[in-house]
Amino acid sequence: MAIVAGGRGISAAKADEVGAEGADTTPVTLAGRWSGPRYSFSMRAPVANNCGGKPCQLTYDIVACDDGWCGIAVTDETPCGTIGLRMAPNAQRKHRNAFSGRLELAKGSAPYTIEAWYAPPAAGASDGAASPPRLRLAGDTGGELLIMRRSFPFQAELARVGDAQCTLAKATS
Repeated sequence: MAIVAGGRGISAAKADEVGAEGADTTPVTLAGRWSGPRYSFSMRAPVANNCGGKPCQLTYDIVACDDGWCGIAVTDETPCGTIGLRMAPNAQRKHRNAFSGRLELAKGSAPYTIEAWYAPPAAGASDGAASPPRLRLAGDTGGELLIMRRSFPFQAELARVGDAQCTLAKATS
């Protein structure tokens, strides 16, 4: 069992202990279409600028690439856009659900250094249906991500909404 972002799950000490005893070490597979809102500071409210007054949705088709995982931007205008997200398992963390990398939201803008945490599907809905897997992202521009900060310039929570339609060959990068 791994730590789940957002305070649910087990403590870091317990996760290290479980990991040392040979817990499930199967790599997390992120392949698929992921979509969700980008949040303002401290995940209080979704960002609503430039989206017609509605929360801005980020959508990426995440596919395996040479250095880990690549996210191909998906919009109505460009169904298989540029590769804006690159991440790999975080070698400094001993948890299989932790990733680190870079996110570029717009060409020419400062990229974000990000950390991402995968949360598996969770049961618990009153109808017995499981919630989809989640991918939580936190990031900052300027090189190093200082994870002990209270807020980050970039935060998003994406849910897996289906299979990826884009491939690296279709990306317009």
